[in-house]
Amino acid sequence: MSKSKCIMQIHEQALTSELKQVIYDGFKEHDISLYGTVGITESISFCIKDIHDNVIAAVVVHMLWGALHIKYVWTHKNHRNKGCATTLMHRVFEYAKEKECPFAFIETMSFQAPEFYKKFGFVLELERKGYAHNTSFCYLRKDFNVQAKNG
Repeated sequence: MSKSKCIMQIHEQALTSELKQVIYDGFKEHDISLYGTVGITESISFCIKDIHDNVIAAVVVHMLWGALHIKYVWTHKNHRNKGCATTLMHRVFEYAKEKECPFAFIETMSFQAPEFYKKFGFVLELERKGYAHNTSFCYLRKDFNVQAKNG
């Protein structure tokens, strides 16, 4: 019996919410087939809004195999250096402890905020150099005093 070739066409498109869902569903199916559980959860955000309900600062996180991945940290330019991100980061650490995360991690460009994260106890695990304008991509980690869950 011969195998038929899969006829494929490559499509270039924006990452839509529908395509993202197809990809995440595929990851979930694979996780469950190997470990009986899902390793990546949907994102959750913590934000600060002004009196007009405009978001002025936000942190987006998700759980990745028991660890907390801090995906985005953003503060509106008019509200930077006023403690908004610091306040949100403290709430994120409370969330991580509630979820019993052994560690949190974040990636950032060298010109963005690695020193800000180091103030919270993050340590540089890897710096990938060679990006445009002599910049680098920094991978940082903060350990919590929690043992990783098995199963």
